[in-house]
Amino acid sequence: MSRLGRWVVERRRVWLAAWGLALAVLAPGLARLESDNSPEVFFLDGSAAVERYREFVERFGPDEGARLLVSGPGLWTPPGLDFLERLERDAATLPGVVAASGLAGHHAPFLPDYPDDVAGLLARARASELDRASGLLADGGRAASVLVETAALELPAARVLYAELAALGAAAPAGIEVALLGDRSLDLALDDSARAIWRLYFPLLVLLAALLLATMFRDLAGVAIPLLFVGVCEGVTLGAMGWAGVRLHLILAVLPPVVFAIALATAVHLVIRCRALESGGLAPVAATVATYGEKGRALLAAGVSTTVGFAALAVSPVAPVAALGAWAALALAIQLVAAFTLLPALLATFAAHRGALPERGLERRLERLGAAAARFASSRRALVLGVTALVAAAALAGMPRLRLESNALAYLPSGHAVRELHDRFERAGVGVTTVELRLDVSDPAASLATEGALARLATLAREVGARPPALAALSAGTLTEDLVDAQDLAALAPPEALRETALGLAAVEPRGRHALSRLLASDGRAARVTTFVRTVGYPELDPWLAAALARAAALLPEATVEATGAFPLLLALQRHLLSTLALSLALTLPALLAVFLVVLGEARDLARALVPNLLPVALLFGGMGWLGVPLDIATVMVASVVLGLVVDDTLHTLAHHREEKAALGATAAIAAKLEQTAPAYLLTGAILAVGFGVCALSDFAPTARFGALAAATIAVAVVSDLLLVPALFAGAAPRRRGSRRL
Repeated sequence: MSRLGRWVVERRRVWLAAWGLALAVLAPGLARLESDNSPEVFFLDGSAAVERYREFVERFGPDEGARLLVSGPGLWTPPGLDFLERLERDAATLPGVVAASGLAGHHAPFLPDYPDDVAGLLARARASELDRASGLLADGGRAASVLVETAALELPAARVLYAELAALGAAAPAGIEVALLGDRSLDLALDDSARAIWRLYFPLLVLLAALLLATMFRDLAGVAIPLLFVGVCEGVTLGAMGWAGVRLHLILAVLPPVVFAIALATAVHLVIRCRALESGGLAPVAATVATYGEKGRALLAAGVSTTVGFAALAVSPVAPVAALGAWAALALAIQLVAAFTLLPALLATFAAHRGALPERGLERRLERLGAAAARFASSRRALVLGVTALVAAAALAGMPRLRLESNALAYLPSGHAVRELHDRFERAGVGVTTVELRLDVSDPAASLATEGALARLATLAREVGARPPALAALSAGTLTEDLVDAQDLAALAPPEALRETALGLAAVEPRGRHALSRLLASDGRAARVTTFVRTVGYPELDPWLAAALARAAALLPEATVEATGAFPLLLALQRHLLSTLALSLALTLPALLAVFLVVLGEARDLARALVPNLLPVALLFGGMGWLGVPLDIATVMVASVVLGLVVDDTLHTLAHHREEKAALGATAAIAAKLEQTAPAYLLTGAILAVGFGVCALSDFAPTARFGALAAATIAVAVVSDLLLVPALFAGAAPRRRGSRRL
């Protein structure tokens, strides 16, 4: 490693130019980075259910939409009904809107005195099952809603449309209140949270890191070298993501602070040792070379272990988690290359132009703290190991209490506007979250457009819509029954032909034709039953869904039936969280075992080295169980990520343990190493804790939990390295002859 360090330092201008060129080429890609938290981002990659959903949307049209809930004492007045008609009409003209439906469009053609005939409208609406099922009449008649069907919109277009819909609602006359909620409202809220990580919390991280570096080093070079190193690594990685067209979502948005913290911790380890060697009398360039001779092996092993910890996430079927794993692995691979090329060039260049080092008072105090911790743990091994065993037992007892969180609304804080709107709409019986039952017939002689099939579709919608967590359901049968009642078809056709007659009438009028096309295929061979449901997790939805599918099969045995829709697909993602956790740990652990075996060379030492690194992970899961912190789309990543991080300090402690143990004895070797490395452990621990901790400021619960849990686990890992490593390795038996050396 010394030869590599010397070779790089001698060519430092070349390496600085090469990294400068890479940054100049890739950094402009930062301007191309956008965010996207649309439902498709969170669908399971390669899922057959996703493909069937896309075919369903192609056949019946997009299932996206928004609601304008209109209430207040002024609603059921002529000015209020006039506003309701205007709201429906104006909403239909907005870009991105496919259609808008409301009480005015449904009933005004049959009320010559609309909007003055308030009593007539209320009577017709209360008698209409379609109005109740579709939520056009809400809250027991105390409110109404306008259902706005939209095209499949990109998030920026959805943001514009929702702003325009809100502006229409804001023009309501006195005595009328309008609330807006859509199936993209949650996506927009998540997008705002993702932007906050990038625009608010990441700059806060940079500021805090600069303050920590300035406090420790107290000179320009000590602050500039780590920050320049991190800036190049971030610029190259994020610029490459921008050129590749990557869109940041709430999970991938944690990548910039995470990479920042890891790269900064890497730089600090080397800067601190280089400064210590300089203060001991080595020239700056010689100190840089000597630093890589001492730290190179640990630096390589730590880089590999951390990269593996993130790369293990890339195999997850949960697309956002896999994206974070893949891009983080690439970012850390770039950082590892930069650590052996860019960082030594920066160290040698700055040191050569710097004056005398400032007094290393804080660093020396931390060195003494490390030595004292080693002496304490070595002399009280039984106490340290006993406490560790008790803590581990408590953690294991908490693990069975772990639970999954699958309700996306719970990801937002309790007072969040979107969450409160969902509660308000659902209390009024109006839903924006839907589950679709798709029915298909394969028999050429069968059809879902017959009188009997339409009647059974209407029955199915009534039954599944009446069972919680459903709010209501509608079908082509519901629509034809409404047409029969609205146009008094009983005088025109016998009862057994009424629905088929209504189908013909619906096909003539544009609004009816559109409504019918959303519920029944033109050839009668496919139909949908749209159910508005409360936004719940899959434990609440699954029993309802099983009953709905069973009832559909019983009522329409000629059809195959399946559940689809964006909401069930998003819940399907949650089912894979535990498998993601298990798979990531299963891939990370063998890689860490291999790294430790190469570094330590003995199976006995390997087992000891694993204890201080598995303990923080055990405490993580046990603490989550005891504190009631659920596993979710973000916290499921913490274990493999932290496991890849916490081994770094252990590797820096034990990288040369065999050689030092042979020369000094096990206890003295560990004490000397901790005295040397404690400043880096404590500073990098603080940096990593701050780096992940800023994510805890997010108002998106999974991101906040991820940041807080990672920060706490890293703090535990630092304590574990200072106390548990010396307790385990002090007084260890000397290396047997014949053991291989690196």
